Amino acid sequence: QWATPSSWTHGAKTDISGSDGYTFTGIPDGASHIRYNLSYCSPSSQQQFNLRLEKSTTGGSKSIISSGYSSYSTYLRGSAYGGGAKTTSVELWYGMTNATNKMFGTLDIYRLGSNGTEYIINFQGLVRYSGTDYAVAQANGYYDLGSSSTDFISGARFYLNGNTIDGGYASQSYHIS
Repeated sequence: QWATPSSWTHGAKTDISGSDGYTFTGIPDGASHIRYNLSYCSPSSQQQFNLRLEKSTTGGSKSIISSGYSSYSTYLRGSAYGGGAKTTSVELWYGMTNATNKMFGTLDIYRLGSNGTEYIINFQGLVRYSGTDYAVAQANGYYDLGSSSTDFISGARFYLNGNTIDGGYASQSYHIS
């Protein structure tokens, strides 16, 4: 027997520059894998890029989740490295806040189980400084909506701790299992 193939839905590349953040929405209930491809991201000043998930409730209301994350972010550059943990978001490109940096990466959000309310967050990124590949970045996170919840993740917000996103593009894709 052949199984029915699962399907991906891919969104268009979106310019996320010019504001302090951008929220992607429209992930349907049942999405088991959400992916964001980010390119040419740069902050207007020394601010960290962050991710927060958007939750949709059974009644249809949506909200950005600002607490309860388990996350750790790090970078590696030559023999230098650094990292830090957060509970209010997942920090992307940890420590790479130079406004001239261009940052690229892929963010994957996996729902655990067919009716799961737990989500694993995995980010892999690259930093380019003055036209030279400079550092790699990684961030991992976990979020649990609660075992009795009927809520689901319906999107994500990429934002800076302050000021505006100077440049950047992102696309959202999701997989229905």
